[in-house]
Amino acid sequence: MDTAIYADILWEIRPKTVIEFGSNRGASALWLADQLTTFGVANAHVWSLDINPVTDLADPGRTFGFCEVANPAASLGPEDLQALPKRLLMIDDASPLGRHVLAVLQFIDLITDPGDYVIIEDDILNQLGWEEEYQGGPLEVLRVFLAGDTAREAGPRCQIYHACCDIFGRNVTLNPERYLRRL
Repeated sequence: MDTAIYADILWEIRPKTVIEFGSNRGASALWLADQLTTFGVANAHVWSLDINPVTDLADPGRTFGFCEVANPAASLGPEDLQALPKRLLMIDDASPLGRHVLAVLQFIDLITDPGDYVIIEDDILNQLGWEEEYQGGPLEVLRVFLAGDTAREAGPRCQIYHACCDIFGRNVTLNPERYLRRL
């Protein structure tokens, strides 16, 4: 079901740049780039970043590299990201630890533009009762982040995009309430 949701998002926004935190073996980066090619998105590029970068795949539409999600700005400077072609899709599929998810969300908040999408992957920790082991996990951190804080006087700049989360029924996804759209 999430593959279909992803395809729908890719078709809708036709991102020129996809940045994925968490590569594993690189299969999702290959799939994302192939989907963008299939949908006719010219010159799209997928950046797949991990603490253990993929080194055995090479393709012109994909770049694999290093990133520590505890501090994404150390690997990706905001000025570098501003130069990337826009419409942007950011995917966090790296670590379910609350502090890591918060670091990625804070970083994404600085570099995304209105209409960009953010996806926080693979978290059903709360449904399994494991959130304490993962410092609240992504869902708790996301709720706090979306509520805003005093450091951001304008309040949250992302919202849950329920059209994606609920396409097959309320939160019938492995990413419940974690498809976001930048306001």
